[in-house]
Amino acid sequence: MSGPVTCVTLNDAEVVREALIKKDVEFAGRVKMHSVERLTDGYKDIVFADLNAEWKVLRKVALQGMRYFASGEKLGEKLYDAGSQMIKIIREKEGEKLDMEKYISLLIFNFLHGICFHKRFDVDDKEFLYMLEMLNVVNEEFGNGLWEDVIPLLRYWPTKRFRRIVHALDYFNKFIKKEYEDHKKTFSKDDIKDFTDFLINARNEAIAEDPAVEQMITDIHVAQVISDIFSAGVDTTRQTLTWAIFLLVQHPEIQKKAQEEIDQVLDKDQQPSISDKERLPYTEAVLHESMRFMPVVPLGVPHSTLCDTTLGEYEIPKGTMVMVNHYALHMDKDVWGDPEVFRPERLLDEDGSLAPKPMSWLPFSCGRRNCLGETIARPEMLLVLAMLLRNFSFSCAEGNTLNMTPIGFGTMKPPKNETIATIRK
Repeated sequence: MSGPVTCVTLNDAEVVREALIKKDVEFAGRVKMHSVERLTDGYKDIVFADLNAEWKVLRKVALQGMRYFASGEKLGEKLYDAGSQMIKIIREKEGEKLDMEKYISLLIFNFLHGICFHKRFDVDDKEFLYMLEMLNVVNEEFGNGLWEDVIPLLRYWPTKRFRRIVHALDYFNKFIKKEYEDHKKTFSKDDIKDFTDFLINARNEAIAEDPAVEQMITDIHVAQVISDIFSAGVDTTRQTLTWAIFLLVQHPEIQKKAQEEIDQVLDKDQQPSISDKERLPYTEAVLHESMRFMPVVPLGVPHSTLCDTTLGEYEIPKGTMVMVNHYALHMDKDVWGDPEVFRPERLLDEDGSLAPKPMSWLPFSCGRRNCLGETIARPEMLLVLAMLLRNFSFSCAEGNTLNMTPIGFGTMKPPKNETIATIRK
């Protein structure tokens, strides 16, 4: 991408439905950008790759692997393992002012580290802390757009900001590739321990059936898929949960109501598990309302049209950038009535169960290019939120108020806030 680019922004649920569901293939392309090409080894990932044969194979295998290693009781076990470490640390800091995003990041990173590599970090591990710092750099800098994507000459003399992003993602990808290479050395098809082993095995089996696959799906493709799961999974999840905690601090009556539901469902000293999900509709509504109220990726990932097409009465040429304005959908007064109010009850039916979501609730997008990690993220975030509310009540330090102004443009990253976690008796 360079110079002026034609862009269409979709602000209405019916238009989004037409584009991403009824005409999903026509709108399933991705915009070509220098920065993305550089950071994905030439679009060899899933999130930014165009719709092609390699993408279809990679996405199918990745979904199979996530369903095997990050669903049902396996998901619950991994979360409990990572969550127990986090809860122990927060308990030791009762009454202190806490940056909750740091501790939520520890939990989510360790959860995904366990899913992908069958390992976990200690909270003070230097490599873990540095990787979180690098992810923060990418999240804060990348979402605001890069001059290198519009001024070709800057690709030869990049800005400091672009160099910072490249350094951060190169460090992160180097970590992923090292783990992947280590897994290849110790791989045994009779001992598939984690998501990385699953991908290695799937690739080996595909090559055995068709040797051409070895050139089509390379080691770089597999490493980029793992990087997608990590980078996207950590950032969006930790930010969503941090916003949820901030909103519950602002609305203590809603926090109390969710805790009462959790207490009714669980026995004394019992921690929430995946089997409790259906019995926590109000807590899940709190999470979903948080995602509506503060969508962490308000404009989603840009689409591109793969052919000349139409939307309603408008003609859309091939190669047009298409942005979905999730924030506009989530704040549509015609759908939500009072969208500026944080009110979880709006997502429940008359019986108190979760109601079907309207098309205007779209934090994971939809259609052919919907979020790869949605199957993990929704139960994962619910269990983490329930775990936190089971063990702690969250409040603001006396005399303080929360800053609720998001950081960035392409993302709605929560600002730094200090909260107090009080152990529930």
